[in-house]
Amino acid sequence: MMYFILGSHPLLSLSELKAVLGTDFHPVFQSSAILLNKNASQNPAMLQERLAGVIKIGRIVSSVETWDVQKITDLITSLLTTVEGKNKISFGLSLYNLDDPQKTKGLEKQLDALGLTIKKQLKQKERPVRYVKGKEPRLSSAIVETNGLLTSGGEFALFVSKRGIFIGQTSSIQPFKAWSKRDFGRPRRDAKNGMLPPKLARMMINLSGVNPTDSTILDPFCGSGTVLMEATLMGFKEIIGGDIWQKAMDDTRMNMDWLIEEFQLSQPKMSLYTTSAADLPKVYSNPVDTIVTEVFLGNPRTRTINTQEGQRLEQELIPLFHSSFSALKRVLKPSGKAVVAFPAFKQKDDSWYRLPLHDLLTSLGYTILEQHLYFRPNQFVARDIVVLTS
Repeated sequence: MMYFILGSHPLLSLSELKAVLGTDFHPVFQSSAILLNKNASQNPAMLQERLAGVIKIGRIVSSVETWDVQKITDLITSLLTTVEGKNKISFGLSLYNLDDPQKTKGLEKQLDALGLTIKKQLKQKERPVRYVKGKEPRLSSAIVETNGLLTSGGEFALFVSKRGIFIGQTSSIQPFKAWSKRDFGRPRRDAKNGMLPPKLARMMINLSGVNPTDSTILDPFCGSGTVLMEATLMGFKEIIGGDIWQKAMDDTRMNMDWLIEEFQLSQPKMSLYTTSAADLPKVYSNPVDTIVTEVFLGNPRTRTINTQEGQRLEQELIPLFHSSFSALKRVLKPSGKAVVAFPAFKQKDDSWYRLPLHDLLTSLGYTILEQHLYFRPNQFVARDIVVLTS
């Protein structure tokens, strides 16, 4: 079996995983961790590179019926003693709940004792040993990476269920440095007007379910080019971008030039147009396989809204979206998918005021397949991510 540790928005990450794995997706358990009943056909490292909402990927190596410290110690020790060389063995442990949260919480208190028992037994093999632990019972990808666990020993994940405890060894972790570099290292960022995070852009592209190498992708509100950058890294056959603002086009070109040089990529087949989404079919009329985009989310907000403000925002934004997506339907292939981030606004009771997207989109001939809210703590504007088909 394989396991996948999901990110901060597990339902969205789960949808991304389903879209990418397709027929390989046969889960045994679904929580913040996903266990599949067979190995996916793709290489774990390649899958990790493709997926943005998955923190870790690994393989289940064994299971025990109960928390038997000696059995678990013997198993992990046998795996660690196969590490070649005479250098220090470094290892860490993470504990995840599958379907028994009460039992998991109790075992969290025993995790360090297990780690020290493993360390003690390994020392008898006359190899220097280091047990790496964090403040939480689950090691972050940063801790795994900075301590070199995947190359000098291993991270072992223990999954607690009512059926027993599954023991896995992590094969790959999210390349957090590369994600951060694309987010904060690119030359043009416009935080004032809001920026689509590269991880979310990649997840949205994956939600479209298309095969990048033989597909065309359009972002009609491309801003500084985040979707186009991720599409380039994924190897899309053709990339099309549009935005009404010339500054956005200039930012996109500069960011794309930086990406190609920084990551040593081939120049993609790319077309950029300074135009509104409503007018884009006038300058680009070839059918595209998928549209992935973030619309105008409204002006930056620093407080919650009330119902009256929500209705005013509807009156302001819905006509813009109507004209845009009416036009964009003409360039999306029949049965093609669009993945769009619309705005939702926080209300005083911490609920979200969501625009009447179902009425809008169905009136234009789209079918809504999925809908997810994406937001971070203390944000006043969320992204209402909608997966559509024409």
